[in-house]
Amino acid sequence: MLDVRKMIDALERSTGKITLFVDGFVDEVWQIVGSRASTTEFALFTQMSQYTERVQRSGTGGVGLEILRKRRSAGGFCANTGCATARLGVDTTLVCLYGKDNLDPVFTDVGKLCKLISIEDPAVTHILEFDDGKIMMSYVELLHHLNWKFLTGALGKGKLTRLLADSDIIGVGYWSVLPAFDEIVEQICANLPADGKQRRLFFDFADFRKNDPATLTATLQHLRDLNEKVPMTLSVNEHEAMTLFAMYGQTLDDADCTVSEKTEFVRGQLGLDELVVHTLHYAAAASAKEKPAFAASIFCEKPLRTAGAGDTFNGGYLAASLAGLNLAERLHVANATVGGFLRSATSPDTKNLTEYFSG
Repeated sequence: MLDVRKMIDALERSTGKITLFVDGFVDEVWQIVGSRASTTEFALFTQMSQYTERVQRSGTGGVGLEILRKRRSAGGFCANTGCATARLGVDTTLVCLYGKDNLDPVFTDVGKLCKLISIEDPAVTHILEFDDGKIMMSYVELLHHLNWKFLTGALGKGKLTRLLADSDIIGVGYWSVLPAFDEIVEQICANLPADGKQRRLFFDFADFRKNDPATLTATLQHLRDLNEKVPMTLSVNEHEAMTLFAMYGQTLDDADCTVSEKTEFVRGQLGLDELVVHTLHYAAAASAKEKPAFAASIFCEKPLRTAGAGDTFNGGYLAASLAGLNLAERLHVANATVGGFLRSATSPDTKNLTEYFSG
């Protein structure tokens, strides 16, 4: 039986700071018109399969489709995850790309919730959004020069060191679009002060398929080595989990509590402190210090917004981690956080979080 009041109280009493590195995306979100009868009467593609079937039917010829702008919004790891943690009361700092000289107006609301340290102009992601998922196409050339030298030059070594020292949890995303990911993580670990404070690193890779398997394997080994110094949490969605599990001879089952045991096995093989799996129907997690956990979620058939859902889940999980909740409770808070996001297009605060908890 969930003690929702206990979890909410822990979130509201929580202190500590989270710092997230280092991206910035303007999300240009579109819907695709499947058919049109008039200027006011038309039908949208609501399922990804409708779009892919249309493309497949074209064979080798061209495909002409009409798109409608749905929204222009702040996106990416920092904005989506940071807004979720901040709305749950966490002191959140974003080292981000929201404008080099002037802040892009799309990030104004993010700045009302989080402390922003903007060091470059944002990248752009074009998103085709459907009721059951999304297709994201990012122009990320600006991210290719983001390395530790650039970060220290933009922030100053002293400011960067103080920022790390003040943080309880440090998140880095996304591996798939950040060529210097390994270097940045290594330097973060190297520059953490030996002051006895127990910090944690958190990662969202975004898409395992973006880079070649050898690069993925090298990064995972790198994190394994660094985990001996700083405990690390890797959070993966359903598709990433299938790839990860297959690497160790496992399959990702449907909503079955055995998935938590498999998550523990894979976590052990990775050598990381925590592994979290989140899907449309459930979340599972394993930790070196706790028993594996599983939490079913309430499926949202017609979400108001899907882009950023995984990041929002992560934000709920991070806030619950900082609040000292146990592994199962962290999953329930994360599920409730993303549940609110899917149904309202905004991540919830602690006052309205309770209505999204699953029993």
